[in-house]
Amino acid sequence: MQQMAKSSDFTKSIEHPKKSGIRILTVDNATSGTRFGVSYQVSIPAKVSGKGRIRKQFPTFADAKKFASKEHRGATKEGEAYFRLTAKEKKEIGIKVPELRKKGISITEAIDFALYRLKPTSGEQLLSDVVQELQQSKLTRYDKGDLAKSSLKDFNDRSSRLAKDLGDKLIHEIEVHDVKKWASSIQGSNRTRMNFLRIASEIFRYAKHKQYLRENPIEYLSDNDRKEIHGGEIKVLSVEQADSFINFTADKDPKLLAVVTLGLFCGIRTEELKHITWDKVNMTEGYVTIDAAIAKKRRIRHVDIPENAKDWLVCCRNKQGKVAPATGRQFENLLRQLRLKAGYEDKKGHSTWPSNAMRHSFGTYHYAFHGDSNKTSSELGHKADDDTLFNHYRALAKKSDGEKFFAIKPAASSAKVVEFAG
Repeated sequence: MQQMAKSSDFTKSIEHPKKSGIRILTVDNATSGTRFGVSYQVSIPAKVSGKGRIRKQFPTFADAKKFASKEHRGATKEGEAYFRLTAKEKKEIGIKVPELRKKGISITEAIDFALYRLKPTSGEQLLSDVVQELQQSKLTRYDKGDLAKSSLKDFNDRSSRLAKDLGDKLIHEIEVHDVKKWASSIQGSNRTRMNFLRIASEIFRYAKHKQYLRENPIEYLSDNDRKEIHGGEIKVLSVEQADSFINFTADKDPKLLAVVTLGLFCGIRTEELKHITWDKVNMTEGYVTIDAAIAKKRRIRHVDIPENAKDWLVCCRNKQGKVAPATGRQFENLLRQLRLKAGYEDKKGHSTWPSNAMRHSFGTYHYAFHGDSNKTSSELGHKADDDTLFNHYRALAKKSDGEKFFAIKPAASSAKVVEFAG
């Protein structure tokens, strides 16, 4: 390895490029006092390099000049880049650099981090284009029989509203306050706003998976944000109300007893209850099979039948054909009439029954009883990593409440309706 020359060995120096401050020094090569030829050392002062003095030696003058020129171009380019900054940008750098130093973060690290978060890997996409892409994907699933027509229509209607309102924005630039403002503007019931937010959440999760954005803004909605959007907390039946309602059903409208039992204690969706047949209710092994053909997500699943639900199902008279006594709007009218007859109406005859009360109650008490979010999500037909359980179904309930809820069995208890608190 060539030894770095001492100052006494230099015989000649020149500045290259001119007025650059970089010097090339001619060095006598010597061993044991005997000189043999020369080499050339490039010396770059700290004020030019910005990193401290740099010295590097070369066997030929041409190599030294090439290196000096290259380093000068680099220093000049960096300097020009600084001078191209606006006065405001220079001021911001002056303010923020000391803060970065305190945390041991370089300007380059900070900028690289910002670029990673703000510039999507798969390129910039308008929200409207992402919505159209996902709509097409769902249409393909529908054509294959993997998605129900009602689910496709619901998604298309709600996602089209989102695309109409926010579609001209780049999806990675949409922030949490944009989502909150949009969802809060939806006219209708709490349930309606929840459904729109659910569709929006699916779209943003899809975009994140496709790497159209780094962060899903809906994940940053606080509990308070969601309460503002929904117009209040999800309401569920108290244990006393659930006990009263199912006993009232058994006494006054027994043809709906199986529907109420499976909705209240198994959490099965109303749309699924319309189509379930008794041969899918396996009392021996204790589960209900929700076929892919009727499941909302077109995924077959088995829902456990709790012991108290079995006792109620035993009381049902007719166990042939469909569990529900009617379908479509007629079925919904029968349920509405049952709730009104049970006393869930105000002085003007309007229903006071909480939206989706049976399924919400099941999700709340099941989670309180088992303390296992994956198990509850599975029973509800959600994916394990789906946030729906925590956003929509989990109300405040204690384990003792869950134990009492799943201990409601046929008995000679009062059918008097317990008024909702609040």
